[in-house]
Amino acid sequence: MPMTHHAKNSSRRMFVHTILVLACHLQACVSECVPAVLASRKKLYKPEGQSISLWCDVQHCGQKWTGGWGIRRGHFVFLTASPRVHLYNKTFTYDTTRLFLDIQNLNQSDSGEYQCKIEWEDSNSLGHVTQVNVTAVPEPTGRKLSYRLLVCGAASLCFPLALALACCFSCRPAPPVPPPRSRNSSTARVKPKADVVYAVVALDRPRQQRTTQARTAGTAVLYSTVNFSNA
Repeated sequence: MPMTHHAKNSSRRMFVHTILVLACHLQACVSECVPAVLASRKKLYKPEGQSISLWCDVQHCGQKWTGGWGIRRGHFVFLTASPRVHLYNKTFTYDTTRLFLDIQNLNQSDSGEYQCKIEWEDSNSLGHVTQVNVTAVPEPTGRKLSYRLLVCGAASLCFPLALALACCFSCRPAPPVPPPRSRNSSTARVKPKADVVYAVVALDRPRQQRTTQARTAGTAVLYSTVNFSNA
């Protein structure tokens, strides 16, 4: 039996109603908002002097809320802004606000567990923890290398100077060696005495006297003889 026109219209209205009901339920599910704090759990290792940037999302769903970034040191402590610590917010949607934390010029006292804590009208929410470890800065190798180069340069400049001084002292002429003193130097300095001239003067006397004289003269050194004769 063919379907009448009235029955066809009823079926169409039922189908449209079903679609509308499903759409309303789907919209209700999509638009449902649950207050929460969205953050990622992670660990960071940073050397001293560097900086970090953290963020978390507050899904408040239009509710009133307070709170922000803090650190756990035995108990939770909210952070306050300072020249090194910067805290600021940015709204993404009507239901979501992002909280930023920037810490500059890190030191080892900044190590700890950072997280967002949000206080609602009737409850509290905590985001995931970010563990920050600030390590000591190792000794820079560049400075050590420059120091070594400076020492080597100074040593290379001092070595030629020391070598030149050694050459100067080695090339300096030695003082003359005084001649050895002669043992007879005292004798050589004494002026020789005047030569003694011996002369024998003899007269022409008898032979006996000459013989006696000759004997006497034999015992002496004769340098010259002068004889006189009687004419």
